[in-house]
Amino acid sequence: MNEALKDKVGRDATGEKCFEVYKDDNVQCPFCPVKAEFPIGESKTIESNGAFGGKTVKIKHKAIELSGEKYILEIFEDITDAITDDLTGCYNRRKLKEDLKEELERSERYNKNLSVLMIDIDWFKEYNDFHGHQEGDKLLIRLVRKFSYNIRLTDKLYRYGGEEFVVLLPETSEEEAKEVAEKLRKKVAEKKFEGAEKSQPNRIISVSIGLSSYPKNGSSSNEIIHAADSAMYEAKSSGKNMVKVAKK
Repeated sequence: MNEALKDKVGRDATGEKCFEVYKDDNVQCPFCPVKAEFPIGESKTIESNGAFGGKTVKIKHKAIELSGEKYILEIFEDITDAITDDLTGCYNRRKLKEDLKEELERSERYNKNLSVLMIDIDWFKEYNDFHGHQEGDKLLIRLVRKFSYNIRLTDKLYRYGGEEFVVLLPETSEEEAKEVAEKLRKKVAEKKFEGAEKSQPNRIISVSIGLSSYPKNGSSSNEIIHAADSAMYEAKSSGKNMVKVAKK
């Protein structure tokens, strides 16, 4: 452990099990690179959410040889600020751009489905104007928590901008994605958010969701996002608090 890593961990943990040092649950990582069979000189990079007290860390593992023995060299990079939204803590638009490109390439290579949800908070401006921006920020944080609890472990949540969010659903068909979208919509509408009855025209906090999928709605990131965005605006113009699927 170099001095920078000791500072992150808070102690010199030489000799301790790595997963006991980096994680709170003390359970061995299922993707453990130490057990993986890859030859000297090869490397593998992963992202870990929650290491070092909630940080998002990029960890590069490289197989090296020292005095005739094989070791795994770990190189850590704190990328929390680069890929997460300052207010809500979910992934940001920059991270979405990277992930969507990678997932589309993977979907094309392995002939897999991919779906995207574009979520917009209905009448958010009215909530902000009535309650103030600080309360608006608190609402965004609460909604991100609600979204995060109701998507699958394989899905990722991003703040796209303002009151718009994106959920990326790898290996997910349009029908499966619609089920996820309807679940999110219902969970938000059923939740009693303080002050909603005073500021919202429908007296609740609700969301409008647009859904697009690969390959139906395109093969590029721009096409997939544009299709989801158009479907979301159709949901809003049709009365809000609903899910709309992008047309082919």
